[in-house]
Amino acid sequence: MGGFALDSKDQRFGGLSGLIVEGNRLTAVSDRGFWFRGLLNIGVDGTFLGIEDGQLAPILSSKGEPLKIERGEHDAEALTKWGTSYAVAFERFHRIGLYDPAAGDEGRPEYIRDIPGIAKSPGNGGIEALAGIDDGRLLALTEEAESKTGDIVGWIIDQERRDPIVYPKTRWKPTDAAYHPQIGVLILERRFSALTGFSARIRLADQESIAPSGVISGAIVTRFAGSIISDNFEGIAVSQAPDGRLLVWIVSDDNFSFLQRTLLLAFLWDPD
Repeated sequence: MGGFALDSKDQRFGGLSGLIVEGNRLTAVSDRGFWFRGLLNIGVDGTFLGIEDGQLAPILSSKGEPLKIERGEHDAEALTKWGTSYAVAFERFHRIGLYDPAAGDEGRPEYIRDIPGIAKSPGNGGIEALAGIDDGRLLALTEEAESKTGDIVGWIIDQERRDPIVYPKTRWKPTDAAYHPQIGVLILERRFSALTGFSARIRLADQESIAPSGVISGAIVTRFAGSIISDNFEGIAVSQAPDGRLLVWIVSDDNFSFLQRTLLLAFLWDPD
């Protein structure tokens, strides 16, 4: 339903790797430790007409300080709404931070660190995908951490448990996930080739496969490859358009490279 390449004179802008869209409000996180917020201009029929009032602010630590790059605290890679909190997954210094959205830029996290095996994740291959499910569970998938069977490691997290789950390892890596009660769980996947560049696709997970010790399965519902909109897509979200239809949003991480772009795209969800 529309798309734009986002840019800014602010050198802090870029590296967007996680996404929430609520009404016309967009919230994203960057892998250099910033919140990015903006107001979306969405037509009655769901057409994405633009974004305005973009603002950057440091993501804070539990001490109320901006996250330190030199300590490896800054690398925010996933964002989802979980209950009343914004859950942010960080790589390098692996953890999940729970932020109160009502606190805005001043929010301080409560950290979830007691996730079995998370500390063994590769520095740049930790939790890359998060989806808060409305039954109180949080799905977390790493990008490169492997199980004993060679699959991609993940967890189903709730207030008391951290149960293992795996994602089949292929040339495609999970880069984000999103949940909506009318759809289920969508998982964004990425592949890179030196010959063809970036490709992306979206999988609709089978609900019954999202279970303790399960292997996530599901059909591929769309692909992005070999076109002008191919890029390093790392964020996905679902929102409701003013006319009640559902929109699927994806955002790309430009890696602060002049060779890549920050693309924000909106698509109409069509279950048929």
